[in-house]
Amino acid sequence: MPKSYAIISAIIQAIPSPIIILDQTGRIVLANASARESAGLQENRLLFDLVPNAEPAKNFFQLCRSATMPVPARLKLTSGFDCVAFGHRLAVTETGIDGAVMIRFDESMNLSAKFASLNDDISSLNSKIRHFGRENSQLENLALTDPLTEVYNRRGFDRELEREFSRANRYGHAFCITLIDLDHFKSFNDTHGHQLGDKVLVHFAHRCLEHLRQTDIICRVGGEEFALILPETSLDQATVVVNRMLDLINATPLYANGEHYAYTASAGLAQQQPDDTPESLYMRTDQNLYAAKNQGRACLVHDPSSSQFETSWSAEAQPQAAD
Repeated sequence: MPKSYAIISAIIQAIPSPIIILDQTGRIVLANASARESAGLQENRLLFDLVPNAEPAKNFFQLCRSATMPVPARLKLTSGFDCVAFGHRLAVTETGIDGAVMIRFDESMNLSAKFASLNDDISSLNSKIRHFGRENSQLENLALTDPLTEVYNRRGFDRELEREFSRANRYGHAFCITLIDLDHFKSFNDTHGHQLGDKVLVHFAHRCLEHLRQTDIICRVGGEEFALILPETSLDQATVVVNRMLDLINATPLYANGEHYAYTASAGLAQQQPDDTPESLYMRTDQNLYAAKNQGRACLVHDPSSSQFETSWSAEAQPQAAD
């Protein structure tokens, strides 16, 4: 079943009449409480195994899968449950469910009313799945976003770093990450207050967003620490980008409350090597950031020249000669 299994289950549990959902083989993948109690229907059982005569049940199931309207049938189970069944092909958008069958049991053969009721159930199910899907997507985005600066948080950074590693390994190109820490930020907060400190963080994040490429990713990974992921970027290219960012911060101080507030930042930069893991690359970048702070701050420290890395990547990317 798709990821929305729990949502679909919760929805059909709220329907008072017996409801089951069959997969494409006729196996019961969902049965609400009413179906379990009144009809003795359990999940992971083939519907055809629960009737005295399997052939009519199989024909009913196939009709449900191919018909555009609900299909009625009288279905008697070996448990003694005897009722009218209304089956309908079930295709729930955005879940991957297509070709399953939703069956509703009832004691009445009022077909027009039952058709309308079953169609309403399926329409409601589709609507609620779309709603929950959008809601879950919004919640996921919130979980990955720093609420102050509106860039990725540390969790978002970890996810994007893993993705960039996968892309780099697949296509045989390196990339860089940098860690940038705002200098003397605690002293700034102590002097000017945390509210102005928050404005500095937002100011820095927005300056980065305005001047980076669309493919570059900025994340707030700590209180005053940010990370950049620079896809398909060599160390030499990244050095130019990061130095430009540091110069930009110096040239455009925060303007607030009628005053300019200057601040600086230190940065560590590293290029992915073929034997790197996300953890080792991050650690090397962090070590370079630490070195930048020891060198007096407001500067960039990076790995050695990228030429040796580019050679390694090029060698790995070459097709192997035939034996």
